[in-house]
Amino acid sequence: MQGQYANASGSTGASAMDDQPVDRLMDIILQMRINLQQVTVTFQQQTQEIRDQLEAIFEEEGKALDGCLNGIDDRLKECAAYIENYKRLYSSLSAMHRKLVQLGAEPGTMPNPPPTEQVEGIFLWRLQQLRCQGKL
Repeated sequence: MQGQYANASGSTGASAMDDQPVDRLMDIILQMRINLQQVTVTFQQQTQEIRDQLEAIFEEEGKALDGCLNGIDDRLKECAAYIENYKRLYSSLSAMHRKLVQLGAEPGTMPNPPPTEQVEGIFLWRLQQLRCQGKL
């Protein structure tokens, strides 16, 4: 019977020893879970910070783009005013040229007439001229 007690106490001792590594593993797993939760929270915070920064940059770039479009609009309005002035002056110069020819004078050559009366067409015509001259 002593042998049986020895085996029983031996197995009880082994079981107690086996419980220690299991407890240790459980503690390690629990600590890993806590660490993972902390990493997840940190990751979410950093992701939110990056998202906030990108949204701020997006807003700034959008405002800069709006500024560019407003500048283009302003220049187009100025160009339209110059085009209207060009058409008016060209018409006046053309009438003067005809009168000079009628009076027997030999006036200088006339500048190029606008190809159309529409502002858009004159704008495109002038852009093409500038490109051909290598100025654009």
